[in-house]
Amino acid sequence: MVHGHPLRLVAGGWPASVSGKWVNRISVRNKVHDGPKMGGTSYRVPCKPVAPGEKVKDEDMCIIESMPVKSLITYPKSGAMISLSKSLDIRGHAWAGELNVRAVSYSIDFGSSWQECQLDPAPNRLAWQRFRANIKFPEKGYYEVWARATDSNGESQPMVLPGWNPKGYLNNACHRIAVKVG
Repeated sequence: MVHGHPLRLVAGGWPASVSGKWVNRISVRNKVHDGPKMGGTSYRVPCKPVAPGEKVKDEDMCIIESMPVKSLITYPKSGAMISLSKSLDIRGHAWAGELNVRAVSYSIDFGSSWQECQLDPAPNRLAWQRFRANIKFPEKGYYEVWARATDSNGESQPMVLPGWNPKGYLNNACHRIAVKVG
């Protein structure tokens, strides 16, 4: 039984917790999934904001039902070094759960200004979208390249971590990589 044999159910646009491995039967039930590792804080977040570290009762936890817009820079890795005379190519992926990604932008000045990335159309509904950009740095020094995606409802990734939860789910803060320009 490797990677879901005999059957694996993948629910595009939904959290991985609804994509079952090793499916050998499907049942329709009129209650919340109560299987192994599906209670308490598993695949759940506090229904209302709480202070970091605060204990949350099981009944005050809500099941994750959608994924927020998110992007990741997949190339280069953080810590890249580049000459001032060269430009930096970045690549990555963006997704927005059941919505579409409308745009991806990058910043090299800690979010003060943003430039658009080239965004490929999704190959099909709910698929991740590739983005890329070519960045020319103005001077030598340390930079962080930030990526920020915006979905079809106009919601963008936050620049800081969103609301705290016990397992760190739904962290869609802007992804960033460090770059040293010499």
